[in-house]
Amino acid sequence: MKKKLIVLLFIAVIVISLNAEYPTAFQPGEKIVQAGLGFGMVGVYGDVVIPPISISFDIAKEIEGFPISFGGLIGIAKSEYGLSYWTGDKWTYTYFVLGGRAAYHLKLESPKIDPYGGLMLGYNIVSFSGDDVYGTSAGTSYMMYGFYGGARYFFNPKMAVYAELGYGFGYLNLGISYKL
Repeated sequence: MKKKLIVLLFIAVIVISLNAEYPTAFQPGEKIVQAGLGFGMVGVYGDVVIPPISISFDIAKEIEGFPISFGGLIGIAKSEYGLSYWTGDKWTYTYFVLGGRAAYHLKLESPKIDPYGGLMLGYNIVSFSGDDVYGTSAGTSYMMYGFYGGARYFFNPKMAVYAELGYGFGYLNLGISYKL
């Protein structure tokens, strides 16, 4: 336990020292809209038919010298669960996610790269359709949380590509970003 605390403290010192030197690619007051495609998803029943597709919005702020962004995410995905190989009975689930996001942005020397890590809190609205062969309804909506780390690469002042790894709406998300 003591070793983990020392490692976390060491990482925090490095992150704070990085932030003291350079501006971020995502400056306070700027707004970014992203569209992405995810791979893998928490809480999916059966096989994914439509992978997680999301649209998110972030606004950059600077709080006590720390570059933070706040925003939201809307996403949709779909899966199917086969009940019987012989009869072809199946359940279909649609996942509609609404969530809030907050991220911390590292300050780097490059104005083209925006690395960040954050948290998400949202609600997954799950709808169900299919053969009700057992007289029960499967699936339910639920609160969800996530954490992610990612980076944007700006290939011009307004457009970027991004990649995020994490736990939440997609284990891996790839997409494009547009700075408003």
